[in-house]
Amino acid sequence: MSCRKAWWLAVAVFFCLLAAGTALGADGKEVRDVAVPGTGLALRVPANVVVSRDAPPSPQAATLSLEVQGLSSFPRNGVITRAEVLAQRAALAKGQAKVADAWSEDGLEAAVPLPIGGYAVVYPQYSEFEVCDVRFSLNAAFFVGEQRVILRYSAPTAAIIKENPAFFGHDKADCGNAPVWKRTDPGILKRFHEAAKAGRLGPAANAWQADFAAILASLHKPRGPQ
Repeated sequence: MSCRKAWWLAVAVFFCLLAAGTALGADGKEVRDVAVPGTGLALRVPANVVVSRDAPPSPQAATLSLEVQGLSSFPRNGVITRAEVLAQRAALAKGQAKVADAWSEDGLEAAVPLPIGGYAVVYPQYSEFEVCDVRFSLNAAFFVGEQRVILRYSAPTAAIIKENPAFFGHDKADCGNAPVWKRTDPGILKRFHEAAKAGRLGPAANAWQADFAAILASLHKPRGPQ
């Protein structure tokens, strides 16, 4: 079984649960509906996940942030331009992965189908700007009408690092005793990402992946008013 097929097995299982009307998330967790503002859509999110507008870089609990922006709000010049976002929408309409963000882990993005139709681009963030920064964020960007939605699902770093010491080391000169990615290995992030998608890491990383897949697969239009 390929890494991509293994990662999306959790999605297929979740769709079966939805068809049966079962209000369960990954691993049988209790879930709650969380509205995606301004879209008429909702996600089923595990009860233990904190939903926040801005997920902190090093969360103490699994955290989901929702960002919804109208296409007209993007400037013609800036960090993320309107042209870049429109190009992202055009690519996703063809089922092609394209990231339009202030950062990205090159080559790790993928286009995945959404239960409401269309595609999202899914991509991770494992650090930002500096060697001392280690983070675990799985992200999805997709479009609903004239709005772009970004989900960022962040996991606490300590448990994942502890379970997977082979991927981390230390840079005492710049970061002291804090663990950092083994940047001397140019393929470290890709290997970690593929292992995570295939469920070959420890329980904390595997739960992070499974919950994210289930949350994205749960995107739906609620029957009642939002």
